Amino acid sequence: MQFDWTVRVTDLVMIAAVFLGPIVAVRLTEWLRHQKEFGQRRDGIFRTLMATRNATLAPVHVEALNLVDVLFHKGTPQDRKVVDAWRLYLSHLNDHNYPKDSWAARRAELLVELLFEMGVALGYSFDKSQIKSGAYYPGGYSDAELDQLEARKLWLEVLRGRRQLPMRAEVYGPHEQRSDQDQPTPAQIEGRADSPRQIPTKDVPK
Repeated sequence: MQFDWTVRVTDLVMIAAVFLGPIVAVRLTEWLRHQKEFGQRRDGIFRTLMATRNATLAPVHVEALNLVDVLFHKGTPQDRKVVDAWRLYLSHLNDHNYPKDSWAARRAELLVELLFEMGVALGYSFDKSQIKSGAYYPGGYSDAELDQLEARKLWLEVLRGRRQLPMRAEVYGPHEQRSDQDQPTPAQIEGRADSPRQIPTKDVPK
């Protein structure tokens, strides 16, 4: 008795496809969904940093900045460039010994470099000059941030005892404040309360 092994192998492949097909399809669908969500998160971080590149003190900017190394960790050469630029920028932000007169210019330069590398990794075609000068930030916002920072520093100095609150004492003249002689005594006040009140009358013509 002879068996047709070709048919038997084909049947095994078909049975395996019947059982494994739905599992593979589900896994493939989950993988594609994960890749799509991951790409959207990376793109969202880049958009947030681009939108707030002139408002680096904004909480959303700081939050997005702290997620760069989390979302650009694929290990590709371009992702490594992004992480390297992020580390340089973060190191500069924490460098308190850098000359103050050129610290802000260096910070802006490193941020532009970071955004440029992120744009390349995500398929955008922004050049560095466009990233540097293509954002609008009202001067009033900047003034308000500086005023809040200055007020915070001054209050901290007061609370720590390093600065005193300015106070001014004013002296009023006799015509601006009643003297003690003009003030009614308690007996006079009591007498006024006990004395009968007279109601003015008016003659009625007859």
